[in-house]
Amino acid sequence: MADNKPAYTVRVAEAGGTTRFFAAFEDGNGTRQEIEIDEAVYLTLDACRLIEKGQENERGRHWERLELSEAQLAARTFQPPTPMEEAVAQSVDMQSALTTLTDTQRRRFLLYHEYGLNHDQIATVESCKRQAVTQSIAAAAEKIKLFFEGALPKGGLSEE
Repeated sequence: MADNKPAYTVRVAEAGGTTRFFAAFEDGNGTRQEIEIDEAVYLTLDACRLIEKGQENERGRHWERLELSEAQLAARTFQPPTPMEEAVAQSVDMQSALTTLTDTQRRRFLLYHEYGLNHDQIATVESCKRQAVTQSIAAAAEKIKLFFEGALPKGGLSEE
């Protein structure tokens, strides 16, 4: 979008009850030229001008998206990014919450939430029934919820 200057312009002139159509452009020497054209050529050039304007606007929208800063992108999203200090605090809190789980609960909870394994895959890896995995993950989620609500003491281990 370096040059927003159109290659040509078109205009209509009314004189003495007669409508005349003109196209203007710069020739190779940089001299402005204007010629009279018929209505069909005028309508074609005017339609092309509108198409070019639409394409220019579309390019502008794409460039705008490319040039947005992180802050501008965040402002346009529904959930702005978490500030670094808050993210670290949340991570530390989550680490503390994980200490309230048994080894089995912690392992299964992390396999499910952090590594994306489903209950059947975890059951296969741990050579146990799917129901046991489901119960462990549910119990772990409940303990973590209670930890963040303040109903569970920090740093205390409890059994499944």
